[in-house]
Amino acid sequence: MDLTLDEQRLIAEYRRLTATGRDDLLAYAAALLRQAGTETNGENDTATNQCRLKSAEPHPEAEKTPFFTE
Repeated sequence: MDLTLDEQRLIAEYRRLTATGRDDLLAYAAALLRQAGTETNGENDTATNQCRLKSAEPHPEAEKTPFFTE
């Protein structure tokens, strides 16, 4: 697995943490995830940090009717 230099630094810093520090970090990450989950479940479901996917292109090979090529 190829990691960037920043990712390698994060892993090294995480490994240097004590057990209490790891627990604190994981608890903080869990709190951030819960907070993000409550924000997306609100009345206004428009997310500003997401991009729209392009509309699906027609794929003749996915149709149920057979197609023929010469």
